[in-house]
Amino acid sequence: MLILGISAYYHDSAACIVKDGRIIVAVEEERFSRIKHDNNFPYKAIDFCLKYAATTINEIDYAIYYEKPLLKFERILETFVETWPFSLTPFLKGIPEWLDYKIKIEATIKKLGFKKQIFFIPHHLSHAAACFYPSPFGKAAILTIDGVGEWQTTGLWKGEGNSIIPLKLLNFPDSLGLLYSTFTAHLGFKVNEDEYKLMGLAAYGKPMFVNKIHSIVNIKDDGSFKLNLKYLGFREGFSMYNKRFEELFGKARKPEEKITKRHADLASSIQQITEEIYFKTLNHLYSITKTDKLCLNGGVALNALANGKIYERTPFKKVYVFGAAGDSGAAIGSALYTHYVILSEGSESKNLAKRNKITNHYFGSEYSNEQIEPILKKYKLKYKKFKTEDELINKTAKLLSQGKIVGWFQGRSEFGPRALGNRSILCKPNPRNMKTKTNIIKRREQFRPFAGSILQEKVDEYFEVPEKNLWSPFMTFCFKVKKNKIKELAAIVHSDGTCRVQTVNQKNGLYYRLVKQFYSITGTPCILNTSFNLKGEPIVETPSQAIEDFFKTKIDYLVMGNFLVKRGLLNN
Repeated sequence: MLILGISAYYHDSAACIVKDGRIIVAVEEERFSRIKHDNNFPYKAIDFCLKYAATTINEIDYAIYYEKPLLKFERILETFVETWPFSLTPFLKGIPEWLDYKIKIEATIKKLGFKKQIFFIPHHLSHAAACFYPSPFGKAAILTIDGVGEWQTTGLWKGEGNSIIPLKLLNFPDSLGLLYSTFTAHLGFKVNEDEYKLMGLAAYGKPMFVNKIHSIVNIKDDGSFKLNLKYLGFREGFSMYNKRFEELFGKARKPEEKITKRHADLASSIQQITEEIYFKTLNHLYSITKTDKLCLNGGVALNALANGKIYERTPFKKVYVFGAAGDSGAAIGSALYTHYVILSEGSESKNLAKRNKITNHYFGSEYSNEQIEPILKKYKLKYKKFKTEDELINKTAKLLSQGKIVGWFQGRSEFGPRALGNRSILCKPNPRNMKTKTNIIKRREQFRPFAGSILQEKVDEYFEVPEKNLWSPFMTFCFKVKKNKIKELAAIVHSDGTCRVQTVNQKNGLYYRLVKQFYSITGTPCILNTSFNLKGEPIVETPSQAIEDFFKTKIDYLVMGNFLVKRGLLNN
């Protein structure tokens, strides 16, 4: 049974193929188009998925779309009527696009040559499925929370067996994701792209504007809330905020303007409000599900700073956040829901009922040594080829221990927003100036922090985590660094004393072996890990893209497959 899952037209378009409930391949369109957060229909991603799975569109049994476009169109029309005449200009500009293709998903999929059945799964149900079915839990509370799907902005669910049961919901325009994005836009960052910058900036400020934010959002004890729409512009026009918002919080920052203390204080304030809503919602969810296992998904679930506090601020003891928590991951969720629910109804097949825990996100392209070497020669690079992986790991770990910065390109590319050790830029986690050097290489703002990849068996020695050997593979949690380890991890400790953590174990393959070898050399079981890309670019997908970024930066070494390239060395 082959199922093609698709997400498109909002942000982070993606495609996946699920075979008998197992994810065979999943990729985002941006990796091929090189347009960051590409929201176009994922023709290139679908083509790659079909080729990787060695199949054709005619052999796909079902095609699944991650939301119901007509229901979303209904919300747009109703919002236009409610906000007339202020919304006339954006409505007239946007409606041709919707009439053209956004409500013609079925026809678009059929253009690929697909002639079989197409299912449309509600947006938040796709999110719920994406985090519950790959989780290790047979029974769990589920929270989905983002900007907006069709109407829904927040969903409280209960997962049990293969069933996902809706409990409560919150609808547009009351949206925590859109509120957070309003502050993202006001502070001069890009909506649906730079929210994580706000999270990083929050550590440098104080929540001085919390009372003012409370004046535009009325929060109830169960986490539900109402927005004061007089201050918000996302219903009527192209701007997230309006003049009243600026009167309340100050003039909006232009992207090129210097970041001030006021900007950091605003970021800190909206982060605190977000956490207030988040934890009230989660505590209410616990009270109605009575389970201490939690699954999280949706764009807001990528707020790693809030996620790290769940264990101390709620009764939940086990928490699973799907690494690709945004819309790209919903392509997987829609396909999995189809497999476990729609196709399983009335079926006695054990294959349909059996769930498959996801332990990594290595679902993309991979390149063999035989494919990589001709590309190195094409670029006239001088390289060293290691005969064994052990030799390669020993050399790379030694270079990292010497303070070298390494572009690391191995195995299958990661699905989702985080590089998890296959398309990464790596360096040692100390001293502090390693952070500065790496931010310069990536051409990023210096206030932005880096994640740490740590051996899972050592995580509780370095971080304040809720349990020994905590499994946290997708960089979706920030935890406090233990005080006696701050100097040792100086380059990845953020201003608030936290670090975004990725635990690695044997299922991380070569990357685990690299971190372990680094530990044997230095005594530190952790390295700085950031995505292999420059500011404004998607993560590299191919050897050529990795080489191009290597040329553009001051990365010391490039490691691809069994090959090592040193900066400045070319064949004559």
